[in-house]
Amino acid sequence: MRIQVFCALLIFLSPASLKAGEAWTLQKGEAWVETSLSYIAYDQLWQGNDPFRNTNRSVQDLGLYLSAEYGLFDRWTIYGQVPIRFLSTSEEIADQASFADTLNAGSMNFPGNLRFGARYQVLRKGSNVLSVQMTIESNNSDMDQRIALQTGFDAWSFEPLVAFGKSFDNSYLSGNLGMVSRTNQYSEEFRARLEYGIKPFGEWWLMALMDYRLSFQNGERPPCNMAQTGLYVNNQEGISYGVKTLVPAWKNIGFSAGVYGAFYARDLPAAFSFNAGLYWNPRFGSKVASALSNPGEGQ
Repeated sequence: MRIQVFCALLIFLSPASLKAGEAWTLQKGEAWVETSLSYIAYDQLWQGNDPFRNTNRSVQDLGLYLSAEYGLFDRWTIYGQVPIRFLSTSEEIADQASFADTLNAGSMNFPGNLRFGARYQVLRKGSNVLSVQMTIESNNSDMDQRIALQTGFDAWSFEPLVAFGKSFDNSYLSGNLGMVSRTNQYSEEFRARLEYGIKPFGEWWLMALMDYRLSFQNGERPPCNMAQTGLYVNNQEGISYGVKTLVPAWKNIGFSAGVYGAFYARDLPAAFSFNAGLYWNPRFGSKVASALSNPGEGQ
């Protein structure tokens, strides 16, 4: 049995998400910036319990992301992300292709969905934090049905969620619950995440996470040729896991890295996902570390 059975990617849950603790907000005037890369190459798609479908051509997906957050007020943080996608399919055709028609090979380099939003800290009592957040994704991506490549959802997306966080001695637990609503006949989705982080020594942080994504299957958008690559088709869902780390390097600059997989998925790539980045003054390092060192401080 191939190793992809155990380590299937769910990159669309949190693209290049290497920061930590969504419940915490930045202080007024504080900033956090990260540039990161994500990479995946795959020739199979999860199909629920089947469990896989072979793509006619292998797909390579390289993403470049620029992310930033800013403390607008003490309890308000605004954020944004600009993704640029570099997609391609191989010239070689698979020996055991699952699709009757084989599309031409090709490549596409174009920005993905621009993300921007705001987070408000509703409550902080002792080491407990509760926040609400709204994220909007713009419909600006590119799509070519002839080669089945697409750099983002062909829709506007609206993602409200509620997030919680609790700090302990040298560790934290955070999570969120929310949903995604999209235009252009995409189904709505339920989203949930749980994350645990620990500081083994110094300022080095190691985090483990679980993501749950469930489609309401109430949209009527047809997959068309995108079914051959699994790029942003309707009713994608799954249960994913990952590990990530933040490693300080010099002053407010550090390195981030992550690896992501899945236990179950539908219409998503089956392969390893690798992410790496360079951050400056991360929100996590300042805000969560402060909560850990002052667990009794509340607002």
